[in-house]
Amino acid sequence: MTTSLIAVTGGTGFIGSQLVRRLVREGARVRVLTRRPREVLPGPLQVPAVEVVTGEIHDAPAVSQLVDGAGTVYHLAACAKPWSRDPDEFHRVNVVGTQTVCAACRSANGSRLVHTSTNLVEIDGRTDRLLTAYQHTKLEGEAVVQRFVADGGDAVIVRPTRVYGPGLLTTANAVTRIVQLYRRGVFRARLADGDARGNYVHVDDLVTGMLAAAARGKRGDAYTLGGEDATFQAFLDALAAATGKRRVVVSLPPAVALTVAGLFRALAIFGVDPPITKEWVHLYLLDWPSSSDRARSALGYTPRSLRDGLADTVTWIEAGCPLWTAP
Repeated sequence: MTTSLIAVTGGTGFIGSQLVRRLVREGARVRVLTRRPREVLPGPLQVPAVEVVTGEIHDAPAVSQLVDGAGTVYHLAACAKPWSRDPDEFHRVNVVGTQTVCAACRSANGSRLVHTSTNLVEIDGRTDRLLTAYQHTKLEGEAVVQRFVADGGDAVIVRPTRVYGPGLLTTANAVTRIVQLYRRGVFRARLADGDARGNYVHVDDLVTGMLAAAARGKRGDAYTLGGEDATFQAFLDALAAATGKRRVVVSLPPAVALTVAGLFRALAIFGVDPPITKEWVHLYLLDWPSSSDRARSALGYTPRSLRDGLADTVTWIEAGCPLWTAP
């Protein structure tokens, strides 16, 4: 691993902190942008090799400070939650924030940008599959990066699928929270989705793919970094094998799930953020397989199977969900 400086946005989140952990372990100097430096930071950030810059992702001076002197910039900061009380938050973070990062990289003259998007923008021209503010603004963010490349900038795009594995149990790590609840016997209901497929990737494999994209990705290309396509029932079967526990999980008809989502939205007036919205229910009803073939051939990307990834995750949960200690 090169000792040149590496900058990371979103480095205090689930995926970002795992990326920072890997970079530090491999001997890199890392600079991370965070909005709340007084909060307890994940273990990987509490080491001398990590410099912390305070600021918002759309704060141009802070982002310029972040990327100054960096050979590689990993842009992971995003608004990825199901719903926001501020209707402009998705655009401000996912679009304006990306514009700010690209502008800073352009001024830095030499930084390679690795932009983190999502496989949920792979719509093959079908706008009817763009159902959420998250998808719309992540697609706009990719357009910002492509304009940056067209203007001479050096950037690659990575598109994670459904990420799970050891790490911070935040909204971004929702799949692992399902694993945790299933193991406890609490997860007992799911959406009757008609066997729609999703794609699941272990966070360590994703990080490996991101590093490979930075090192070997072709300028301007986008790489899906996924793992295994599976229906949710196949996911539950793999989870039963990993935990040694087969739970009864009831399938809720879409109409019921939509009603529940509507109730959650109504509760927002009392300060309760909805964990699911009607738009996301409709999204989960769509069959959404993903191929990582381009990453396999161009980057040497080799993700593990879903069963192996879930077994690793369950082992981590059974160990008490330890966050990492720095080397």
